[in-house]
Amino acid sequence: MNRTAHYRGWLALLLAGALVAALPAAAAAAQTPIDPALPTPTLADTHCGSDSSPAWSAVSTPPPAGMTVDIGVPRPTVNGVSYQGVVHAWDLDGSQEADGSVDGLPGVSQSVYVPLPLVDGHTYGWYASTYDGTAYSNPTGTCYFTVDGSAPATPVVTNPDFPPVGSPGTPKKAAGQFTTFSFSSSESLPSGCTVAGTPDCQASGLDHFEYGVDQEPGIGAPQVPVDSQGNGSLTTAFPWGVHTLYVIGVDAAGNRSQDPATYTFTVPWQLPPPSPTTLSLTAPATSGRAAPLTVSGQLSAGPYESGEVVHVIKSDLGDPTGVALPDAPLSADGTFEITDDPQIGGANTFTVSYPGDTTHQAATASATVQVSRSAASVSLTTNATHYAYGATATVTAHLGATYNDRTVSIYAQPYGGKKSLIKTSAVDSHGNLVTSYKLTHNTVFTAAFAGDYHYAPATATRTTYDYVKVSESLSGYYTNTHYGSTLYRVYHHTAKAKLNTTVTPNKAGQCVRFQVQRYYSSAWHTLSTSSCHTLSKTSSGYGTLSLTNAINSKFRMRAEYVHSSKDTTNLSTWGAWQFFTVRH
Repeated sequence: MNRTAHYRGWLALLLAGALVAALPAAAAAAQTPIDPALPTPTLADTHCGSDSSPAWSAVSTPPPAGMTVDIGVPRPTVNGVSYQGVVHAWDLDGSQEADGSVDGLPGVSQSVYVPLPLVDGHTYGWYASTYDGTAYSNPTGTCYFTVDGSAPATPVVTNPDFPPVGSPGTPKKAAGQFTTFSFSSSESLPSGCTVAGTPDCQASGLDHFEYGVDQEPGIGAPQVPVDSQGNGSLTTAFPWGVHTLYVIGVDAAGNRSQDPATYTFTVPWQLPPPSPTTLSLTAPATSGRAAPLTVSGQLSAGPYESGEVVHVIKSDLGDPTGVALPDAPLSADGTFEITDDPQIGGANTFTVSYPGDTTHQAATASATVQVSRSAASVSLTTNATHYAYGATATVTAHLGATYNDRTVSIYAQPYGGKKSLIKTSAVDSHGNLVTSYKLTHNTVFTAAFAGDYHYAPATATRTTYDYVKVSESLSGYYTNTHYGSTLYRVYHHTAKAKLNTTVTPNKAGQCVRFQVQRYYSSAWHTLSTSSCHTLSKTSSGYGTLSLTNAINSKFRMRAEYVHSSKDTTNLSTWGAWQFFTVRH
C-alpha cells in the first residue's frame, strides 16, 4: 500500500478556509458535559500514531491552514437529533490548541475541520467526540502525528557505464547488458533547526525513490529502497536507443521531490571491439637502496576514463614472487607514475598491468632497476698449489661481513671439464667454509657468495695444478740384488734393459721420454735423455738400452711425461728411478 495514501486515509491536512459549524464556546473548549449514552465516534483508519511513535503527515504551511479529520458517527440522527463529530487538537509543545466540528449536515461519515495552523517539525495530539447540541460522548483514544512540510532534495543520479548525453566519455555496455544506477538525496530539517530529533525539529527522513523510464513516475511507480545514508540503486538492462531515467525522492510523510532528477543516456546496439593497447615503462637503470625512485608509464590509445588505474607488482630478493604496490591512477592521456623507496638491493622488477576496459585491451610490461648493494669480501685458499695425481686438496673459503645471508658455495672445474658444486653451506663463526677435493687434473676452484639484501654477489678463484701418475717397470733382467737398501735388477751384458711406462690419466698421443744415468766417481751422471716417444692408445710406451759395454756398472733409468700445448689438464711429470746393474 502506498504510504502517502495510507497516512492520508486517516488524516488529511489541507489548506482550508471552510466555515465551521458554531459550537457553544464553553462546550467547544472543554467538551463537557459528557453523556455516556452518546455514541463515541470511530476513526476512519485505526493507524494513528501513539505518543511514543507518532505518525508522519505532510502539510501545506502557508496560511490559512488547518487539519481535516475523517471520523464515523454510528447514529448520526436519533429522534430528530443530529449528532455532530467534534475534534480537539493541540500542539504538544503547549503553544496552541483548537476545536473543530463537521461542516454541513452530519452523517455516518463526517469530515471535521480544525482551524489549527500546523507547523513543520511539530508534533500534535487529537481526539474526537460526538455532540448532540447539549452534551458530548466519551472521546476516542488520542492520536499523535508529526508534521513534515519539507520535500526531499532532487536526487542525484550516477552511472558508470552510460555517460549522460553531452558529457565526455563513451558507453561501456550495450543493449541488454545489466547496469547499475546510483541514487542519492537528502531532506532538510525544519527552518531554524540545527539538530534533528530535538523538540519541534522533527523530519521524517527519506523513505524511498520512485522512478520511471522515458516518463515521469506516477501513481504506482516502481520504488527503490534507501539506506541510512540516503542512497539507493537500480540494476536493470535497457534496449538500444536514447533513454531518460526520471527519479524522485519520497520521505516517510509522503512528501515528494519538487522536481524529478533526469538522466538521459544512449545505449548502443553493440560496443566496438577494444582498441589494441601498448604499455611502455621508463625506469632508471640503477638506484640507491632506500632512496626514492620513480617509474613512469604510458598507455596508448587514449583517452581514458577518470578513476581507471594500473596494478603494480614488485619482486625483489625478499619477495621473488612479488608483492602488490598501491595502484597507480591513470591520467586521461594514459600516463601514470609509480614511486618506491626499495629497501632491498639487487634487481627490483616492477610489473605493471592494465586490466583493460570496454574500449581498451589489457596490457602488461615490466622494468627492472638494479638497486645498489655494498661490496662483499670473499677469498679462497688451498693447502698447496701443486698436487700429485689423485691427491686430495683442502679448500677453504672465507666470507667477510654480510647482512642476512652467510652462505657460500664452492665449485671445482677441472681443465677441460665441467664446473661442479662440491659444497654449499653457511660459513662457521670465523667466516670459513672448508671442503676437500680429489685432484686428477689441473683444477680451478671458485668460492661464490650469492649476495643478500644489502651486499652484492662476490666470487674468488684459486687454480691448482696436478701431476700425472707415471708407472714404470724394468723387463729383461734375470735376477735381483741390493746395494744397501736399494733394489737393483741384474742384466747379462748381452741383454737389453727395457723400461716400460704407463701414464695415468690416459695421454695417448702425448710425449714420454727416457733418461739414463750411470754411477761413477761417487755420483750419478746423465748418459742420455731420449727424444719424444709417442704414447700408445693405452697411454703406454717403453725405452731400451744396449748393455754390451756396461759390465759391472750401476745404472738407473726413469721416464718423464712431457705435456704439449694441447694438454692443459696436467703438468709434466717424472717417474721414479729404476735401478739395475750389468754382469758378464
